Amino acid sequence: MKVNVEDITSVQKKLKVELPPEVVAKEIDRACRKLSKEVSVKGFRKGKVPKAVVKRLFKEHIEERVVENLIQESLPKAIEESKLAPIVRPLIESYDQLDEKTGFSYTAVVDIRPEIDIKPEDYKGLEIEALPTEVTEEELENHLKAIQMTFADLKPAEEGHEIQLNDIAILSFKAYINGEPVPGHEAEALYVDVGTGEFNETIEQALIGKKAGDTVEVDVTYPEDALNAQLAGQTVHYKVQIREVYVRDLKPLDDEFIQKMNLGFESVEQLRERIKARLEEEKKKKAEEFLREQVLQKLREKIQFEVPERYVEYKLARLIEQMQQNLEEKGHTFESAGISVPKLKERLRPMAEQQAREDLILEKIAEIENISVSGEELEEKAKMLAEATKASLEEARAILATSMVPRIIADKTLQFLVSQAKIKENQSNSASEEPKDAEEREG
Repeated sequence: MKVNVEDITSVQKKLKVELPPEVVAKEIDRACRKLSKEVSVKGFRKGKVPKAVVKRLFKEHIEERVVENLIQESLPKAIEESKLAPIVRPLIESYDQLDEKTGFSYTAVVDIRPEIDIKPEDYKGLEIEALPTEVTEEELENHLKAIQMTFADLKPAEEGHEIQLNDIAILSFKAYINGEPVPGHEAEALYVDVGTGEFNETIEQALIGKKAGDTVEVDVTYPEDALNAQLAGQTVHYKVQIREVYVRDLKPLDDEFIQKMNLGFESVEQLRERIKARLEEEKKKKAEEFLREQVLQKLREKIQFEVPERYVEYKLARLIEQMQQNLEEKGHTFESAGISVPKLKERLRPMAEQQAREDLILEKIAEIENISVSGEELEEKAKMLAEATKASLEEARAILATSMVPRIIADKTLQFLVSQAKIKENQSNSASEEPKDAEEREG
């Protein structure tokens, strides 16, 4: 076997592999013998079909099988001989015609881990800020108000009532682009909680002050990168008919109200304490995630290297797959949700590249700091996974070993980096100061 490596980029190599005629002939002979036992040919007993007959009758099938076997057996050896470390499965770019006399050659594109120059001062002692975790009285009151709104009775608005925030409007609408109806973008009785933005902020704002029976016409301009291909970059004219309006009949938030709602609490005070505890837990988790995001952001800024393109593609495919699964759980597909997959890929690509870069940085730091997962840790996590998924302990161990260990090591590395950081208390109680990246990762 002859192997030649050609540089495409610093993280992508082209591997040309040449196999001698005797290797090809041996593989063809093996394929013919195996196939002769599997096929039935008129005039011959099964398993006794001559090699020449098998080669003539099943030429394409044999060539396909032989090419697959030759590549499958030789590629790992060629990669090892070339001292390459693939980060994703190599891509077979091309291969020559199979020939017992001249041999067989093929080329593969191999994306490798980049050489990352990291020094301890690059990741130790990073200056980051902590978010406050104290729950304010205002936050408590807002959550209690939300419960009050959720359990409020809805009653028809009085005649002439002007729509306000938190009213419920039943709408029918049609949408037009350049005077032509937008297929599938219409409704006869749409329930809209005014002010939530769940339908459309521009349209909901236009409803305020209007009454049942009114018609509202609104233009909404969608961004070029809108996921709905029909609407992307378009100005859509909406004709909205307000069919009905309902108002919330808010009950006093007292002990009697709480008991009637069967929330498991006897008093408002009990409810307040439970909400406060839950909010504190949520804010602690958010504060921890904020610390991690700051660490990752600073590492991305400090440590520069070329990210393998096909590793980014792998990360992008995983993001798309995750979104698809989320939609399917809700009974939708990309098509039924009006989501353009090409536009979705375009929007998610920066996030995929960011994740790829972060993974490689954390992997390198884990290597430098000897951060790993002990057998005891793996066994404990396997037991937890088996219990959560109802899988056997052996299956849980296999899942951990093949797909979860890198994530566990990355998490441990992030914990280590936060423990090494210089954390400054942030007195602001607003999430607006969080890096945009954190917001995107959560979404």
